[in-house]
Amino acid sequence: MSSFEHNEDAAVYRINSGMAVVFTTDFITPIVDDPFTFGQIAAANALSDVFAMGGKPLLALNIVCFPADRLNELEEMIKGGWERVKEAGAIVVGGHSIKDREPKYGLAVLGLVRPDKIIRNNNCREGDSLILTKPLGTGVISTALKAAEINISEAKEAVRWMIKLNNISEHILNLSINSMTDITGFGFLGHLSEMLKDSELGADIEISEVPLLEKALYLSEKNIVPGGSLLNQKFFSCLVEKKINLDFAKEILFYDAQTSGGLLISIRERDCEYLLELLKREGFSESRVVGNIRKNGANDKKIRLV
Repeated sequence: MSSFEHNEDAAVYRINSGMAVVFTTDFITPIVDDPFTFGQIAAANALSDVFAMGGKPLLALNIVCFPADRLNELEEMIKGGWERVKEAGAIVVGGHSIKDREPKYGLAVLGLVRPDKIIRNNNCREGDSLILTKPLGTGVISTALKAAEINISEAKEAVRWMIKLNNISEHILNLSINSMTDITGFGFLGHLSEMLKDSELGADIEISEVPLLEKALYLSEKNIVPGGSLLNQKFFSCLVEKKINLDFAKEILFYDAQTSGGLLISIRERDCEYLLELLKREGFSESRVVGNIRKNGANDKKIRLV
């Protein structure tokens, strides 16, 4: 049912008129030193693609690359992942591991969704409001941790958001959501550009409304920026027009490569305030309306920062 050209978050296969399966996989290198916490982050990151399409995870397989002399840490990492899978309402049914010098961990996830409830990432409608559920900046924070520019206590807010599942409730999924994606490696502007690809629509983003992690701007001002974020800016900036003065340190956060980032939701304006209320009840306290979908003029860039 889903194909490659629209950069969907996961593969979807319809079994019958009332059921489809959602299938995805993702694994990452360590974001933090603590193996249990890393396991939680990696699992939340992998599960997110199922949530982004309106699905519910059912089964998960561990994907592990790990040094043979650090098995105690491996056990803690797997426990962390198991905790997130359990919270998502799914079960871990095995997996596969190989020996490797650098740890890597993630999941292959199978979920379920009704075919008429699939939420695609390229179905925005003119007049929609755009809501972001988590603050940006995890790429910068993670890079600073690896460089010992900050300690784990100073990264607590970022870790809390990376661990949090994107498992929004059925009540939210039944609102007038036209399109949705999760913000991960391509950054906020990269994933937004995918939502607008091959359409006659554009987006206006209110820079002052986009939530940012504490310390992220301070660190980017010190030029602590991951290479992936710089590549995102190089690749996607041709689609972006800046209508305000924006220095590099702040601008790069909108291209920052996220791990287990939030959901970007395109919803009819009539349900916007109610969606925010529900999101905040479900722990997405930083959720904000960050922009809107507009008709794209012939000479307009896809995304305007205002």
